[in-house]
Amino acid sequence: MVRDVTTVRISTELRDKLKKLGVKGETYEDVIQRLVGIAEKNAGERS
Repeated sequence: MVRDVTTVRISTELRDKLKKLGVKGETYEDVIQRLVGIAEKNAGERS
């Protein structure tokens, strides 16, 4: 499956934080997707 991709510029400090949040084999996209899912769930609970 081919997906459109883009580049997002972040600081090396934030990159390092994302790296610490990830688990072995997880891509930055995987980590960000997981964090977005948590944020969306939390936003729903506040409604």
